[in-house]
Amino acid sequence: MIELYHFTCDHGHTGIARTWRILPNVHPFMRNLGPLIWLTDLAEPPSPESVGLTSQWTTCDRLAYRYIVRTRAALPWSEVRTRAASSAVATLESYGQPEHWYVVRRPLTASEFSFDESYTRKQKVQP
Repeated sequence: MIELYHFTCDHGHTGIARTWRILPNVHPFMRNLGPLIWLTDLAEPPSPESVGLTSQWTTCDRLAYRYIVRTRAALPWSEVRTRAASSAVATLESYGQPEHWYVVRRPLTASEFSFDESYTRKQKVQP
């Protein structure tokens, strides 16, 4: 099983710590895929954009916290991308490194992830 990572901001981290679940969300431009959890195999992404975390809709530092994920439910993005509108996929993929993206289509339970207390964001996003 490949080690994957889920990055999140302050309010995402608060919700995960409170519920001990990582919950999927619907992407605003790919609603037909249903709720997804986005993961990457990059432990230290070079930028938020490299893992598809653009900040056009939010000012949160979406790389503030890292969770280590070990689940058999993760699918490579390449296996899911054909189900979304090609224009949305092209836009999303133009920002990053989609060969490093994975998705899960259900909530992750505490047995499938752990908070990485050793992680320190190398550069903070300025508000």
